[in-house]
Amino acid sequence: MSSKILPVVAAGVGSALGSMYLDSRYLLSRDLHQIRAGAVAIISHRIWEFQKKLHFYYRFKTKAKENPNAIYLSFEGREFTFREVELASNKLARWFMAEGIQKGDVVCMMLQNHPSFFFCMLAISKIGAIPSLINTNLSEDPLLHCVKIANAKLFIFDPVYETQVATIKDACREMNAKLVAYGESTFETELPYLSIAATLTPSILAPFSDEDTSEDLIRDVKGVDAAYLIYTSGTTGLPKAAISQHARVNFAMCMFTNTINMRKGDRVYCVLPLYHSSGMIVASSVSLHAGATIVLGRKFSASRFWNDCVDYNVNVFTYIGEFCRYLLSTPPHPEERNHNVRMIYGNGMRPDVWEKFRERFGIQEICEFYAATEAPTSLFNRNTGQFGQGAVGSRASLFRLIRREVQLIKIDAITGEPELDKNGFCKKAAYDEQGELIVHMVEGPVTFDGYYKNEGDTNKKILKNVFEKGDAYFRSGDLLKLDSDGFYYFGDRLGDTFRWKSENVATTEVAHAFGDYPGIAETNIYGALVPNHDGRAGMAALVLHPDAKLEFAELYQHLRKNLPKYAIPLFIRILPSMVMTGTFKQQKVAYRNEGIDLTKVPETEPIFWLRGDTYVPFTLQDYARIDVGKVKL
Repeated sequence: MSSKILPVVAAGVGSALGSMYLDSRYLLSRDLHQIRAGAVAIISHRIWEFQKKLHFYYRFKTKAKENPNAIYLSFEGREFTFREVELASNKLARWFMAEGIQKGDVVCMMLQNHPSFFFCMLAISKIGAIPSLINTNLSEDPLLHCVKIANAKLFIFDPVYETQVATIKDACREMNAKLVAYGESTFETELPYLSIAATLTPSILAPFSDEDTSEDLIRDVKGVDAAYLIYTSGTTGLPKAAISQHARVNFAMCMFTNTINMRKGDRVYCVLPLYHSSGMIVASSVSLHAGATIVLGRKFSASRFWNDCVDYNVNVFTYIGEFCRYLLSTPPHPEERNHNVRMIYGNGMRPDVWEKFRERFGIQEICEFYAATEAPTSLFNRNTGQFGQGAVGSRASLFRLIRREVQLIKIDAITGEPELDKNGFCKKAAYDEQGELIVHMVEGPVTFDGYYKNEGDTNKKILKNVFEKGDAYFRSGDLLKLDSDGFYYFGDRLGDTFRWKSENVATTEVAHAFGDYPGIAETNIYGALVPNHDGRAGMAALVLHPDAKLEFAELYQHLRKNLPKYAIPLFIRILPSMVMTGTFKQQKVAYRNEGIDLTKVPETEPIFWLRGDTYVPFTLQDYARIDVGKVKL
């Protein structure tokens, strides 16, 4: 057990042994807590399987029948009971059936964070069809691709996205995918007919019954069947439709609820997009299972965030790491410590943000987790500041003895190929050594769901003959390291790491170094191709705080203290704002492709390069000298 978990609190062997005992007990209690949570999830799954009630809609239906007047959803001050949501979704479900939607059909939905999202998603689900949750930022080819691979019979969208949907209307008609407008503006009012689609208004829904639909449509569903399709963010190409199985959704509900200790009656603020697993499963489904109320926000707003927490009596909120960094970068807010938030949970909080966030906003409990939409496992770090700050998960000795599905293997971070031993099998990474996280694909409630009708990309995520002939593991594509106390720390995404001067540079490590420097609001690190040079040179795209001015010589000295020489970026690009995906992931590909080529970079985004002990403006003449080999970096 490592020295940081076994501090010598007083002089003498007896005190050290006492501390060792105390901390061993602490680690054991963490393991037992997670093991219990997993056992409850497995038992619940088996019961639902026996009852033939594995369809995730049963989780909503049960709550609605037991507590019809309990508040399921709060939106901008208006609250919706389970009964109200169920009746509205029943009406909509019967309209879908009248449109010919049958069990097993896929319906694409592109809706806002608004109550109509839940009405629509539940309506599609309760008739045995499959909701396909479309990223609301898409248009043209990426949007058409999502509808096409889902083979959707119907595409229902909020009228606010009319312009985007108009770019694919003709192609949808050729595919016989009917376009229907429904959403906030049609929820309780009569919206004029749209030129590109029929409009689903209250008067059209009025004749349809709000009685429950038949359970025969969902009773015999299997755990491996698709509950809904959730698309990857598309940072490296067109989005892929990841299958979220009923077993996955059910298991996540139980596991998250019990691991993070969410309680009945909690009010959980969600500003994450509902079309993504973080909003749909981690926030909404977990809240449902716990008996909590979903306090839904349209989108994240740093200036309004704490007002909403106070006004809507929020005591839990879900985050993506970028949210926390945005909140830290804002000026002090009068309500930022005048709230009742007891716990937050999410993923992607950077280690340099962790304690600053806890101290400034007075939130003691941070529950960081590691997961992926399609991955067959997850890691949890329920943290109150004692140990493991910055870790994405914790599995001490007992847990790893009982559950061995998660392994870290040695990998070439540049090629992405595993390192093999003399027998052709993968090598396990040692403690504190970065390795790719892989998950043994064995029978159980949750497996790798794969990508919908995409065998090629599905197979790319499976690694076979890993430790013995015939075994198979899911490839996460993420580099993590494990310390001897059982804490997992995120390293980098495969593909983000780049090589310079024969050394591998982890973008996450470089970003952390910038994160501690004053005046910098956002940092995006990537490798840029440089003419006449091997590998990629480090480049940092930075967004500064308002009125901040970088002292480049001081910044370089800061980086020298915190990074090896080869990892210090040679180029810095100043941005007015950062381009993000709809799920708040940094868009690296465009910046990486533009690199240091000033003909591709807007004049409003100046580039600086390292000369001596400071950064100076990088010009077209400088680029030309590099291009003809007159400058060696």
